[in-house]
This record gives sequence, structure tokens and C-alpha cells, in this order.
Amino acid sequence: MNLIEKDLIFKEDFVSLDQAFKCLSKRFLERGLVKEGYLEALMEREKNYPTGIDLTAVSQEFPNIAIPHTESQYCNATKVIVIKLERDIVSKDMMNPDKDLNVKYLFMILNKDGGEQSNILAKIMEFATNKDNISMLSASDSLDSIYDVVNKLNA
Repeated sequence: MNLIEKDLIFKEDFVSLDQAFKCLSKRFLERGLVKEGYLEALMEREKNYPTGIDLTAVSQEFPNIAIPHTESQYCNATKVIVIKLERDIVSKDMMNPDKDLNVKYLFMILNKDGGEQSNILAKIMEFATNKDNISMLSASDSLDSIYDVVNKLNA
């Protein structure tokens, strides 16, 4: 299964997680990747179960990420959409929901098959905690070069 597709890699300049969710959800809906209700479900889930991950525990050099996702009933595909943010945006920390984290990357999971969720999350965490991967991702400016780095998630 190809989780990563070249046309689902983005570089964006959002000012907030809400703005990111609204803009990206609209795109996903237009492409038929998600169903009506996806945006509301995504925002509600993020409010109740934040997905920001503090990677400074792995290395002070690592940028923080968020892995937003929602229930499979709102998804028509199983994909990981990678968004490199032009500027950090605030997400709540998964382990400490009262703590704000500045995140540089969104790894948004669309999962029409609920049973795959833990495997997809594990792949993303394995990728994101690898210093070489993060160094290459940070150095990547073009969508093609970002794709070349994150395509490892398809392995």
C-alpha cells in the first residue's frame, strides 16, 4: 500500500492549526479523499486528543510534528499527507494536553481501514525519530525533495 503520494505533499504558510485543517480538509474533500463531516470530526478529535509530538525529547535539533487524524468512517482513502509549514504553528502536546508545542510538520493520516492505524502511526514515529530522516527533511525545500525523503514511509 502506498501511503505517500507525490501530489499529497504540500508546503504551506498557515497561521494556525484551525486554518490548516479548514484549508486542507477542503482540498481533501474536493479530491474525494474524505467524506462530509471530516473537518468537524478532525477538529473535535484534535481538541479532545491532541496530536502534537515533542521531538526535542529525542534530539534538541528535531522540529516538533503533529499527526492529526480522525475516525475511519470519514475517510475514503488510506494515505499520509505531509505538510511542511513555512512557519511553526501551535498544536497541543499529545502527552501533556495543557502544553503548547510549535510544530513544523503535519503528518495527516487518512485511514479508511481502522485496523491499520497503529501500524501507520508506528511508521511515522519511526521515520520522525530518525536523525538522518529529519535532517534530510529539514534540508528539503522542493515538493519533489520532500517526497523523496518521506517516500520511505511506503517501504
